[in-house]
Amino acid sequence: MPTSAKKSNPVKRSIGSLLKARRTMLGLTLQELADGAELSAAFLSQVERGKATPSIVSLINIAGALETDIHYFITPPAPTSLVRRADNPHYIDIDSPVVYKRLDAKIRNQQMNALLMEVPPGVELPVVHRAEGEDFFYVLEGEVEQSIGDEVFTLRQGDSAHHNTQVDHSVVNKSGHVAKLLWVGTPLLFPPSQNEIDSD
Repeated sequence: MPTSAKKSNPVKRSIGSLLKARRTMLGLTLQELADGAELSAAFLSQVERGKATPSIVSLINIAGALETDIHYFITPPAPTSLVRRADNPHYIDIDSPVVYKRLDAKIRNQQMNALLMEVPPGVELPVVHRAEGEDFFYVLEGEVEQSIGDEVFTLRQGDSAHHNTQVDHSVVNKSGHVAKLLWVGTPLLFPPSQNEIDSD
């Protein structure tokens, strides 16, 4: 992980412990949560035990099934201007082997988010889908294998993929090098936190 990411995230929040605490509070079984999040109970069990890490989109689904939002699992960013400066990156505070850097700013009536993703060798993001929206991936560096429905595509530097989120999709880096991806998607994954709403 980049040095700057380590500096900005000195303490990682444990997704597994937060997930289990919320699930227990709501009285949900793993299977009930899995049904609500459209993920497998086995995968969620691994997440709770720290053996697997959900992708951002999976985390959105899990949060929804837990009757909360993404801010329960990650530290929301401070209010920002319309510009993201390269020398002041915002890394999403999540204990994942994938490094997520947020590229979009906070604007009124925001409809999309944009992330720079650094996927280490051997890392596979779980299969996810959302009820509505679009995903766009562009490979900046490296190579990944992307599954979209029943199709499997090898994407290399300069390649892109654009699809509806209702179709099951996943990404895996089977190469020996870190892959850098630009992701842009709708609808909004990161709703404004209460602090951001109050600051408007």
